[in-house]
Amino acid sequence: MKFADKATTVSQTYSREISGNPAISPHLFKFHGIVNGIDPDIWDPYNDHFIPVSYTAENVVEGKKAAKNALQERLGLKRSDLPLVGIISRLTVQKGIHLIKHAVQRTLGRNGQVVLLGSAPDRRIQDDFVNLANHLHSSHADRARFCLTYDEPLSHLIYAGADFILVPSLFEPCGLTQLIAMRYGSIPIVRKTGGLYDTVFDVDNDKERAQAQGLEPNGFSFEGTDAGAVEYALNRSISAWFDAREWFYSLCKRVMEQDWSWNRPALDYLELYHSARK
Repeated sequence: MKFADKATTVSQTYSREISGNPAISPHLFKFHGIVNGIDPDIWDPYNDHFIPVSYTAENVVEGKKAAKNALQERLGLKRSDLPLVGIISRLTVQKGIHLIKHAVQRTLGRNGQVVLLGSAPDRRIQDDFVNLANHLHSSHADRARFCLTYDEPLSHLIYAGADFILVPSLFEPCGLTQLIAMRYGSIPIVRKTGGLYDTVFDVDNDKERAQAQGLEPNGFSFEGTDAGAVEYALNRSISAWFDAREWFYSLCKRVMEQDWSWNRPALDYLELYHSARK
């Protein structure tokens, strides 16, 4: 930090969140946040051989229905029209595992389905989720499935087949999960922190903030770290799925049309490099 001409991190909000760090605080004038992008060729529902039907924003409803059916069939879930919440995450404290557990129970209580893909580097956390998986696979065999491993092909199918992707991180420098979710027309449900705050704009509470970025609202978000906070966002999202399906489908189309590639961040980096040279 001391000898750099410029320094960056991967979102504007995260740059503010860590600005009090003693290594950073004396150098705020040269510290910048530029949000990450995703590779639209790797994450492309039109050219993804891991999903059953190619789709774009124009046929997102048909494409996601086919993917949901394939996901339900592959994991042995009930083949029915229910809201499906996907969770794709490393299972660490940072990722809000207590919020994940509560959201799973709440989704099942609202007659939804849950698919979780991820593993924990901490053996105790992994064992805890294995026990929870065993319990849910017996009590809600037709509506809950935990895949406690790393599986890239399955992640593609979950992004395409889920209605919502939950990212309840306690802190998140940028986060790619929510960006990939939107590329596949899945609606992000996130905690307002770091890059999640900079890329997800709540449909009920963030219209003006989205407009300031030249965007339309694109998801559901919450602020706290307690069960009630994640429930606030989850309840609104599931209610929208049940009660306003046409509006929900229009939201799926909208998020697919937003550009979360490297196009804009690359220009921001170029500007930063030029300013550093000056």
